[in-house]
Amino acid sequence: MSHATIAEQRLDRYGPETTTYSLAIITDEDQASQVSLEDGQVAWQSMLRYDRMLRSQDPETGRARYAFEEVSEAEGGRHQLISLVAEGGRGAEFSELLQFGHKLLAFDDRTGLVCEIRDGHNLIPRQILITGSGDEKFKGFKAEWATLKDDQMVVGSHGKVGLDGGAVVPGSEEWVKLIDRDYRIHSVNWHHRYQAMREALGIDAARGYLIHEAAEWHPRKERWYFFPRKISREPFDEPVDERERGGSTLLVADESFRDIEVRTVGERIPDRGVSSIKFIPGHPEECVALKSVERGDVTETYAFCFDLDGNMLSDEIFLGAYKCEGVEIV
Repeated sequence: MSHATIAEQRLDRYGPETTTYSLAIITDEDQASQVSLEDGQVAWQSMLRYDRMLRSQDPETGRARYAFEEVSEAEGGRHQLISLVAEGGRGAEFSELLQFGHKLLAFDDRTGLVCEIRDGHNLIPRQILITGSGDEKFKGFKAEWATLKDDQMVVGSHGKVGLDGGAVVPGSEEWVKLIDRDYRIHSVNWHHRYQAMREALGIDAARGYLIHEAAEWHPRKERWYFFPRKISREPFDEPVDERERGGSTLLVADESFRDIEVRTVGERIPDRGVSSIKFIPGHPEECVALKSVERGDVTETYAFCFDLDGNMLSDEIFLGAYKCEGVEIV
């Protein structure tokens, strides 16, 4: 009898009768993360907040509905995470959370640092991921999304291509890292998978772009679910990107990425883009997600739920005037 993989166990850690979930949500405040400690040492900080997510069902339609409750600081709902590791004067820019067995991991998209979060707020470094193949240059991997497949973590970047004289070439952000239970790393070039998703949306990589920060592998459906944060058929222009390129499109791909479905989830709000998604244990047809805003000096985060057919199962709920890019059910 085959054992349940870590990916399957993650879906089963709550049963279908569950109505109350605890969410962990982590901030990525970019340059604003630098702080000075009481002893004068320079460090980098992130905030980990905990919220409750409540599930109910409409008695007439049977459709699920989700609501969110803030856990106060007095109840242990806010924790400061301190990192002493930086690259180029920046650190603690945590862009994803993932439950790996019994451990909650955070991924720094600046330094490539993978940290276990222990006792709610202590950071324990476990690995450092290096950009691209890991052999190219001394630069942290820009980890943007993470999921479990079989008994491994799959950690990916945003999928940006390289350009050489106007021609598309595989980029260092198109690699993924496979990490096993002992934190050993294997780097894999995913250029053709990212390219397949661009083609599914009619994007010419020489002009436009598709930015990924949210993805999950479904072990029972054997499908990838990618929810791009930004979708553009025009060249990158930062003010336009911040105002107008947020997506509401879910891509569903088979394991080889040869068969990709395109689904719409809710109303597109142009300055909001999806930065993290997670399947809900006990209800693996349903997801919780974050949307982030970065518009000039304005940062905001919203939470919402949806099902895999594209139905919204909650409103988009404002969490705060700061940027969060990782959510996990703990």
